[in-house]
Amino acid sequence: MATHRQVLQWLENELFDGNLVLGQQLPSDRDLAAIHRVSRATMREALKTLEAQGIVRLFDGPRKSILPMLVREPAASAGPALQLHMATSDYPLRDIVQTRVLLETWALERADPQHPAMAELRGLLEQMAREDLSLKEFHHLEVSFHIALCKTAGNSVVSALMSSLRDSIYEYTMALVGHVPLWSATSERLRAEHRAIYSALEAGDRTLAARLVAEHVEYQYQEAGVDPDQEQRTPGPAPDAPTALPTALPEDAFEPDPGQEDPAGGPDRRDVPRIA
Repeated sequence: MATHRQVLQWLENELFDGNLVLGQQLPSDRDLAAIHRVSRATMREALKTLEAQGIVRLFDGPRKSILPMLVREPAASAGPALQLHMATSDYPLRDIVQTRVLLETWALERADPQHPAMAELRGLLEQMAREDLSLKEFHHLEVSFHIALCKTAGNSVVSALMSSLRDSIYEYTMALVGHVPLWSATSERLRAEHRAIYSALEAGDRTLAARLVAEHVEYQYQEAGVDPDQEQRTPGPAPDAPTALPTALPEDAFEPDPGQEDPAGGPDRRDVPRIA
């Protein structure tokens, strides 16, 4: 088990047993390394990973030690922990789709048209309207749009749950691109549907907004000819996309190349396995 996951599991157990509370200072990096029987350098890297996920905050201590502290906000702690779990797990596509529809429709049925997230949604719509977006940029913006939709309900736990699905949603929506007949037509449809969802929300028609978002999510798979109810798994990380949106993609555009290595080593630079 990776060290940062080992520490995360330890934190969860300590919180559950009442030995830790949110906002509490943790043992130093040296003491944590001894607890988990790893080198101090390995523990420092693990703590930096947890800090990047928003689970702990790191401070300089005496003798060049690192003093981690648990964050105080429960939702802020839950979201990154879920992200770590989702990033290292494999789920049927059906489960991700159903959870996504459940969260988004629930949120929109309770959305506040005056919520600050409405400004975020407007900004994302403007960015997605650009013609020079790469596939990667477009889908990152699309996922951000759906996360912002959930924020309008004002429920921080629901927002954290939706945020934890970010990478999984991004990966399989990118993989679906290789199955649509004409990406330029699909991208225009997605933009139009995003605007329709936002307009319904802005007008205060929560029921319409919830129905539109459910149809929007489910049609992505129908258009690609993919059945989420089959025993399909969520695909791996997505590749770098071209500099501009293509007008069409061949059916094997996202076929993984087993002989190609990732020069950058980053999780977003590997080929996307096709959903078959």
